[in-house]
Amino acid sequence: MLLYEGKDSFLEEIVDFKKAKYVLLPVPMDITTTYLKGTKFGPRSIIEASRSLENYDSELDFEVKDVIFTSGELEIPPDATKAIDVIKSTVSDVLLEKKFPVLVGGEHTITYGASLAFGEDVVFVIFDAHADFKKDVLGSPINHASNSRLINKRNKVILVGTRSLSQEDKKDLEKSKIPIFRAQDYGGLKTNLSELKNLIKDKRVYISIDMDVFDPSLVPGVGTPQPGGILYETMLDYLKVIIGSGDLVGFDVNEVRPLGENNVTEILAAKLIVDLIALRETN
Repeated sequence: MLLYEGKDSFLEEIVDFKKAKYVLLPVPMDITTTYLKGTKFGPRSIIEASRSLENYDSELDFEVKDVIFTSGELEIPPDATKAIDVIKSTVSDVLLEKKFPVLVGGEHTITYGASLAFGEDVVFVIFDAHADFKKDVLGSPINHASNSRLINKRNKVILVGTRSLSQEDKKDLEKSKIPIFRAQDYGGLKTNLSELKNLIKDKRVYISIDMDVFDPSLVPGVGTPQPGGILYETMLDYLKVIIGSGDLVGFDVNEVRPLGENNVTEILAAKLIVDLIALRETN
């Protein structure tokens, strides 16, 4: 096992690994970021922010208690390919122990590493302002702007909240027949939720949330902010449909870039983790 319990824990809970259902993996990867650096500090800041939260989810009437084992930060090598191998190996270890992996990033490339630990039947629902469908960036095919393309080589990908892509991306996405639910879709939220439900019904699903999917006026601390994002209430509507329709097998929250005293982004990210676990436990 590549796991060890860190001194600091999510929600300030020390949980025995054998008794835990969920394993939170901090992944401080910030190798291929092309705009604002600093996402490698995201995992630690999210864990710190979680200490300001109640572990009781009042909306779902569920207490997230004694179920999350917090790993120490993964040791990420400076080479992207080797970093992906570390993430894949660690998530594989968690799955072998029949635990549920929760990854906290770090740049969005961590999702690609996690995807390699799952079977090809798992559908990846990716919340992201950006399509992340570049063939390469500066000659490197493994990078945060190619995350969706890399995952789509093995697993079905569905994009939600996407509002930034190139014309080349658009053509490649259409050719790959990847469903995209835009942040401001003409069909409306109700139509989006119905279509998404049909796509994932009774399937094994992994959820990946790039925090830049939210409106930057609410969530400013991200590596690549993009105007026009979704609200937290809309995110919960999507998550309820996904978890209520499919079998959630893993999730990650990534691309938090700490801004110092303004830690609203980290607090929202930590709350997302609590809500996702509460939703899974009550469905």
